[in-house]
Amino acid sequence: MTPPARSLHEGLEALRDGRASDPAALSAVSRLAGAYGTPLYVYDAAAISSGFRALKAAFAPRFAKLRLHYALKANGSVAIGRILRAEGAFPEVVSLGEILTAMRAGWKGADVLFTSSSKTPAEIEKAIALGAVLNADSRDELEQASAAAVRARRTVRLSFRLNPGVDPDTLHHINTGIPESKFGVHLDGGDALAAYARAKDLPGVAIAGVHCHVGSQIADTAGYERAARKMLAFVKELKERLGVALDFVDLGGGIGVPYRDGETVMTPEALAKALLPVWKEGVSAAGYEPALWLEPGRSLVASSGFLVTRVNTVKTTPLKTFVNVDAGSNTLLRPALYGAYHRARVVSAAPGAPRLLDVAGDVCETGDILAEARTLPVPSAGDHVVFLDVGAYGFAMASMYNARPLPAEVLVDGDTATLIRRRGAFEDLFRGERRPPGPGRRARAGSRRAAPRRRRRPARPRPKRRGA
Repeated sequence: MTPPARSLHEGLEALRDGRASDPAALSAVSRLAGAYGTPLYVYDAAAISSGFRALKAAFAPRFAKLRLHYALKANGSVAIGRILRAEGAFPEVVSLGEILTAMRAGWKGADVLFTSSSKTPAEIEKAIALGAVLNADSRDELEQASAAAVRARRTVRLSFRLNPGVDPDTLHHINTGIPESKFGVHLDGGDALAAYARAKDLPGVAIAGVHCHVGSQIADTAGYERAARKMLAFVKELKERLGVALDFVDLGGGIGVPYRDGETVMTPEALAKALLPVWKEGVSAAGYEPALWLEPGRSLVASSGFLVTRVNTVKTTPLKTFVNVDAGSNTLLRPALYGAYHRARVVSAAPGAPRLLDVAGDVCETGDILAEARTLPVPSAGDHVVFLDVGAYGFAMASMYNARPLPAEVLVDGDTATLIRRRGAFEDLFRGERRPPGPGRRARAGSRRAAPRRRRRPARPRPKRRGA
């Protein structure tokens, strides 16, 4: 009796569980690579939905007033945004492009929280026009927002991003709550209180809340708890000294994900349980309860993503064996940028014995190593290497460096695969370019005086041939 066919989702699950030789994994990778080519980003819709539901299940029973945002910078796919919007998420954005992405995914302007440390005048104006919450990063930005709101005859809903001076013990590149960070108005020393006092007096400004974000890939609850205590003490101070009651307190995102086999990290359940007593104590002292806002990104989408690559060559040198694939740091930047680790699965019908390997990219850089010193089965040219947990900051950070077009993106739902972004074309490399004047020719535009055009002499009529 023929066993039932396994779905694409089951194949991706097998890869995630370390069963790369499972027939379901072999079939899924073969189908996807054959239909869409490589390198290819693949997302599992079920993993995205289950990630958000786990977050909601942890916090909703404990916090009466709750709003969960999704940080679009992790993955700006409109298709993924639509999944999360359907699950009940709101958007957190950092640019005008992400605002437009949120609108395309179906969110409304009032749903948007706009957080950036360096907003342009056009971005501030757009946020005000849409009715978004503008999360100001400085006093300078506050003044600009007030002036823009007055000009537009609107009121800007405003919060401040605060720097709480909390080190959550994460990688320096993604540690955003320490005092030397570029982000936020410092909570300590009175800067934050002065900023809110000024905001209270300015025209066109309605104070909505307060925000902090202490970092990404946070592995335990201690940093979150310290930040929450300081933020809630400030909520009390605002009420007592300025008479300001906030609609929300946003504690940011940063919930870690396990990038290695067997690794354990802080779960949403553990974080919610740890924050609850801190929250209750803080709101009791303040005398009222604002809504709790959170804005995870990585933890909602990272595990949903797979990068499928093809093995071009296998090269053994006196020192190493390199598996050269058709993706590099232009496709997946994190390993080259700050040594990030992504699990790699060799998908082959007949793999060789395991050996210490470096999986190298196709970018002309010495540091273009996607997986270094890994014990993996030795593949052959034409086999596939799949990288796990690339749903966050994978495609979002990809580029066309070395004149390589961007990869395609596919969404898997059960056994259905949908192309959600076409593969880049070589024509994309030249889009927006303009050809300069040829050698020896003067450019008309930009010169002080354009060269006069020569008049064409009218063509002389040709004499009629005899007999015509």
